[in-house]
Amino acid sequence: MRLFVNRPVPFACILTLLLAVSACGSDASDSTNGVSTSASAPAHSSSPGQPVVFASFYPIEEAARAIGGDSVRVESLTPVGVSPHGVELSADVLEGLEKASAVLYLGRGFQPAVEKAIASLPSSVVAVDLLADREMLPIDAAVPGVEGDVDGEVLDGGVDPHVWVDPVRFATMATDIEAAMVALAPSDADAITARATAYRARIEALDGEFQGVLAACESKAIVTSHRAFGYLANRYGLEQLPIAGISPEEEPSPKSLEAVAAVAKEKGVKVIFFESLVPKELSETVASEIGATTDALDPIEGLTQDDLDAGVDYVKVQQNNLASLRKGLRCT
Repeated sequence: MRLFVNRPVPFACILTLLLAVSACGSDASDSTNGVSTSASAPAHSSSPGQPVVFASFYPIEEAARAIGGDSVRVESLTPVGVSPHGVELSADVLEGLEKASAVLYLGRGFQPAVEKAIASLPSSVVAVDLLADREMLPIDAAVPGVEGDVDGEVLDGGVDPHVWVDPVRFATMATDIEAAMVALAPSDADAITARATAYRARIEALDGEFQGVLAACESKAIVTSHRAFGYLANRYGLEQLPIAGISPEEEPSPKSLEAVAAVAKEKGVKVIFFESLVPKELSETVASEIGATTDALDPIEGLTQDDLDAGVDYVKVQQNNLASLRKGLRCT
């Protein structure tokens, strides 16, 4: 874990299949599926003397709330149900950040607007980069013969940002968050540590579930629209094959479909995985062209309000992902 270095990091601007969100140069008033991509002001007020912690997007927010408990107040910089990549911060949020005790985020260009804001914060705000000093995976090559780029989510050094999708790596991030919380509220250290231990236990239990289910599968290849599952594939001996050159506004080209179909046939792929927030019509079109069925994998970048109201969290999303993988890879 390392504090932020006062230097903004560039980020590639390109549309992804996940959501039709605006790219890095977007106006703050843009929206996705009717939801503003501009983070609004904090919704709650803190108790006197209670540290205020901003989390950059959903998984970090969940871990911070679970570990911090009532020792801190946690706010998210990414609105509910919105992809974190194109988020812009409102003036009210920027003002709140300047008065905060700490901000937890992923660096190396994952959220350009967040890093830009952090670079100008006063020294009183502790900025914790949860990617600092962490071993990262290089981006997988695109499917041979498929046109275009896979997506723009490539961090400095050509590495994959989706560390949290691997439960083992996410558990280590929770340990870094625990350390940050203890530093903010040392008088509550025992309670924070107890909450962190309980939270990590739930996350770490997922590892055993994934290992058990994915140990014996007819196929090891996961064809995904979004290159978000490299860490999960690396952890459990799978091969991620991202579909490239497809955006929500364009039908896939015949050449791309032919290339994906050839690789899918070679690898014994029967299911094409799309993210749950992507319109189903597009996934059905692609699947019908290559003779496959479809199912959803969730990269856990942000839950909807309905999900949160229903008690859905990181563990439940991952268990749903595992169920989809069991069926799609024909695991016994």
